[in-house]
Formats: sequence, C-alpha cells, structure tokens
Amino acid sequence: MSRFILFLLLSVFGLYNPSARAAGNSRFEPGDTVLTNCHQIYTKGTVKARVDDGYTIHFPKKSGPINCPPFRWHAEYVLPYQSVAEYRLPSFGGLKADKVFRIGESVTLRFEADKRIVQNKDTVDIAAEITDISGNGAVALKLLSSDPESAAMFWKWVGSNYVDLRHEALAAERSKR
Repeated sequence: MSRFILFLLLSVFGLYNPSARAAGNSRFEPGDTVLTNCHQIYTKGTVKARVDDGYTIHFPKKSGPINCPPFRWHAEYVLPYQSVAEYRLPSFGGLKADKVFRIGESVTLRFEADKRIVQNKDTVDIAAEITDISGNGAVALKLLSSDPESAAMFWKWVGSNYVDLRHEALAAERSKR
C-alpha cells in the first residue's frame, strides 16, 4: 500500500518518469541508437561497446554542444531512442488535460541571458520548430528566430541536441498550452 501511495504522490507532482526507470533495466547492444541525458539535454548517438558500468557512445560529427563527457556514459544516463509523431505530456498527474506536442509545431524557449553573449537582457526568447520527438519526451528543434542573440543562445545551449519537454527553458511554452 505504501508503494502505491508513493507512486501516486510522485505521479501527481510529475516526478515519476517511467522511461528513466526503464532505462536502468535496458541492455543496449552495439549499433543501437540511444539518447544520452545531460541535464535534460539529450544527444542522439550509437552504442559502440558495453563497459563495466555503462556504454561507450559514438555521436555524429556535428552533434553538440553538450557539457558532459563525450564518450563513456553510465547506464542510467542512456535511454532508448524511438521517434514518435506526437508526445502527450501529462498535467498534474492526469488531473488536467494532457499537453500535446507534435512534429512541425513552433515552440518558444526561454533561457537566462549569458552576459558574454547578450548584454542588455535578462532572458532571451527563442522561436524554434519541432523536427523530431523521442518516445521519452525529448524534442529536436530547428531555429526559427532571426535575431542574432537568440541564434547565439540556441547554438550555445541546444544546437543539434534534443531538449526534454520538462526542461525549464520550455516552462513558458508549457504554461501557454
């Protein structure tokens, strides 16, 4: 009974992520396509080999930027990759209507301004289009903003990576839906 109550509480507060739990149990073989999780920014890569506590991952040449070690990943940070046409993000543990994200939709990301890039703003809004959605709720984005400051922040934080729909940069977008 106590496990059920814990599950219910975690679900209500949005802390239960079944894909993260399943990732710890997954066994990937060399050649499998996976996503590596680094602070809710995911990079798509291919498993090269299994090592003691995880995997050696090969990333495409132009992947990045990412602020985590590029080759060896602990198993808990490696998730299976599966492309889907839409993703339903549950709201308040299912008490409100799900927030649906589809390929081709525009989204707005909001990052705190890096003072080395942007001098006169506290935050930078970036318009982007969803080009791919992973089954775990991570989206690949294409930059739509023409503002140089937005472009610089986009390539600094996101680049060709996937962003989790629960990432703080997408909080404004989630509140609009």
